[in-house]
Amino acid sequence: MRPSFWRLWGWPLAIGLASGTGLVTALLADGWADAWSWVGLGLPLAVAAWHGWRPAKDSPP
Repeated sequence: MRPSFWRLWGWPLAIGLASGTGLVTALLADGWADAWSWVGLGLPLAVAAWHGWRPAKDSPP
């Protein structure tokens, strides 16, 4: 694969993998997995909030 593939899809794949494993551990495991499920399922929300509240680069102040 070309480097441009990982440059474009690296972070979305990592967030999707974290979200998927967070969902599976939330449904199937208990104990330490509760912490991972919170992190894995909260990561997409945190990234969306970060990008939603960040001002656009090309907008005037």
